[in-house]
Amino acid sequence: MVPHVVLTWVTTARGGAENSVIELADNLSRLVPSVELVWWRRGGPAAARYSPARVHEVSDWGGYQQAYVRACVPADDRPVVVISNHRTAAADVALAPHARVIPVIRHVVNADQVLRVIEPATGSMVERTVGDLPWDLLSSVPVWVGISHASSAAFRVHAPRARYVSTIHNGVAIPATVPDGNRPATGRLLIASVARTVPWKRTDHLVRAVADPRLSTAVRLDVFGDAGSHQAELETLARELAAPVRFVGYADDLPQRLTGYDLLATAAVQEGFGRAVIDAAGAAIPALVPQAGASPELVLDGLTGMVYDPDDPWDLVAALTDALLDREALTRMGRAARALAEAWYTPGRCAAQYLTLVMGQAPRSLAGAP
Repeated sequence: MVPHVVLTWVTTARGGAENSVIELADNLSRLVPSVELVWWRRGGPAAARYSPARVHEVSDWGGYQQAYVRACVPADDRPVVVISNHRTAAADVALAPHARVIPVIRHVVNADQVLRVIEPATGSMVERTVGDLPWDLLSSVPVWVGISHASSAAFRVHAPRARYVSTIHNGVAIPATVPDGNRPATGRLLIASVARTVPWKRTDHLVRAVADPRLSTAVRLDVFGDAGSHQAELETLARELAAPVRFVGYADDLPQRLTGYDLLATAAVQEGFGRAVIDAAGAAIPALVPQAGASPELVLDGLTGMVYDPDDPWDLVAALTDALLDREALTRMGRAARALAEAWYTPGRCAAQYLTLVMGQAPRSLAGAP
């Protein structure tokens, strides 16, 4: 029997994960008769009301409990599968023991990394390492999903009782055609970075690189993303180094905005996926990414972008210099990046892979619940 599918998410800020969850719900709704999305808004954006999935937006723990339990009781006797996430996985298992819960891990974790998760007993958000998650509850989870090979591999190593970890790359909706963009006539190499200004995004590495005397008068870096805990420090660093950097804030129309740039650059080494790389590809813009985390999975070095050594700041400067000196190569790589995104990183492919995983779980029906 085709299951009833419930997706859960707790949002604390605007970012790529929020877009990915909504797109997955939308595309699963085209494949599965009944899909519901429980969206706990603890900050960040509202859920998309135009979604074909049935959306339950809540603002507190009590609302989440009620909406989730209600969503896990379908109108008929369909079995229930929950596509959860690391934040709510334990709570989802506890609240609906008859459902099969498939949590999605959206980070490249290590043994010491702190994750913010919902405490099942109280609904409060607490900080836990992977080893300190409530594995007495999570041991019943049949399969976890990593959004990249790097995410899955790290979780296999550091999660003490994860039985099976599958990999499903995110899908990203890209425009049917390359958006028309207005490129400022600066003569400079225009570089975009898409990152909330928090320390783990390592935007300071990009700021220092473009401040290099060999680059500073020939490039400009614009940082898109909500202001985070590192914003003031980064602004001070840019002023002190006289770096050609602008902090332009969050953009809802990111693919449109990116068409005005020559290159996307990232610096995070624990990126679980890196949605901005595919957003840039949709605008036919290549990406420069570190050889770490999931980023190298999204960029074919020399074909759809460039990869640099994150432990060598001179390698980042050298890569930016190469980009500055060969604009034709950037145009060629941008076209290839878009072709790759159209072929593989599609929301439809992503939803189909999740559906295959969901159908393979043979979940118990509601009638068989104790």
